[in-house]
Amino acid sequence: MQNIITWAGRIALAVVLAFCVLGALDPHYNARRWAPPADATMHMIYGYLLTVLSVIALPRVKPWTIGGVFIALGVGLEAGQALGWISGTFQIKDLAANLSGVIAALVPFALAKRKAR
Repeated sequence: MQNIITWAGRIALAVVLAFCVLGALDPHYNARRWAPPADATMHMIYGYLLTVLSVIALPRVKPWTIGGVFIALGVGLEAGQALGWISGTFQIKDLAANLSGVIAALVPFALAKRKAR
C-alpha cells in the first residue's frame, strides 16, 4: 500500500508540475479557462470542511469512516435530486467536487499514518 501511495503522489506531483510549467511558459495563458465553476468549488470546499471539522469534533471515529459517510451523503443527495425528491438538478461535477473535497481532507491523514509506520 505504501508503494501505491508513493507512486500516486509522484504522479500527482508530475501532473501539477507540468501544468505549472506550461502555464508559466505560455504567453497566452488563460487562468479562467481552468477555473472550476463556482458551484463545483463550493461543493469541494464544503466536502473538505465538513470532513476536517468532523474528524476534529469526533476523535473516536476513524477519519475513513467520516469520509465514507460524507461521500455516501453526497451520492444520496445527488440521487435524490436525480429522482426529483430534493430540489436542484443532478450534476456529475457536483459528485466529483464532493469526492475531491473529502479526498483532499483525508490525504494528510493517510500521509501521517504512512509516515508513522
